[in-house]
Amino acid sequence: MIELARAETAPSPALSASALAARCRASVKFVEQVLIDLQTGGFIVSSRGRFGGRRLARSADEITLGQINRHMDGPLAPAPCASLTRHRTCDWCQDEATCDLRPVWVRVRDSIAAVMDSVSLADVVRESASRQAGRYAI
Repeated sequence: MIELARAETAPSPALSASALAARCRASVKFVEQVLIDLQTGGFIVSSRGRFGGRRLARSADEITLGQINRHMDGPLAPAPCASLTRHRTCDWCQDEATCDLRPVWVRVRDSIAAVMDSVSLADVVRESASRQAGRYAI
């Protein structure tokens, strides 16, 4: 997704699975599976033809790391009892209502969500470009 966000401003923002695999140093087969999942989730679209490939379905400013993470990996909560979308009592817990750790897990979840939901793909690309520019400054 970061590579697709980087390509967003290029003359041809669509990237092939093989181009993405090369940029990410991953196998084409693995990247294709990830792309299918991202397309199913509405994060990317594909086009055919000479300038075809995958591109972001909406602006990188509109896609947060939290959205991507939830789609790919599920809830951000560190324990099932703290999840908002897939809540369940933890296997090791005898009584969720009196659990001493649940309030901590909820605070951790809220902190993770606050950060992940406030950082867009565009933010990551801008920060990366800023760091790269600093490396080459004399």
